[in-house]
Amino acid sequence: MAEEVVSAGSNIISRLRAGDQSFTKSLYENYRLEFIHWARDAYNLDKIKAVEIYQEAFTALYYNVREGKLVRLTSSLKTYLFAIGKNILRDHFKREKRFRHGSDEWQVAEQLDHSIMEKYEQSDMKELVDIALKKIGEPCKTVLKLFYFRHFSMDAIAKELNYKTEQIAAKRKHICLKQMRTLVSTIK
Repeated sequence: MAEEVVSAGSNIISRLRAGDQSFTKSLYENYRLEFIHWARDAYNLDKIKAVEIYQEAFTALYYNVREGKLVRLTSSLKTYLFAIGKNILRDHFKREKRFRHGSDEWQVAEQLDHSIMEKYEQSDMKELVDIALKKIGEPCKTVLKLFYFRHFSMDAIAKELNYKTEQIAAKRKHICLKQMRTLVSTIK
């Protein structure tokens, strides 16, 4: 069994390293929904944040392979990918101080759950996002609108904006999202 994992892992790594775009896209889609459901359930995330974390985890996996940091899998790709995601989530929640350390796992700290407050915060957040989008500039404004409002895939964004690969589009979106968060926090 362990030999099968290593053999399958070697094939995956070699195809990613070779830049096989259709394989990369297929691999990306293969674990996407499962990861998003897992992240939402295990960490009480909204869908947008879960998607963002998945993109960041998959991008990290991709660049680990392309840069030679990952040359051999000793577990399944899914296990490796989810471990990256778990580490990103832990870092995220350490920064946000929304988690407390339990015995083995990070557990969600108590959060207020009042529907009226949620509706207010959501409408307030929409205004902040609109203001930040007006300030952020190109290409970030277009990338974020295509992804979040028009629901374009990374591949479609890459084609729309003439990026060479969807990974470049994903990296751009990640950078833009960081800029957006900074803008929103300064507007508050």
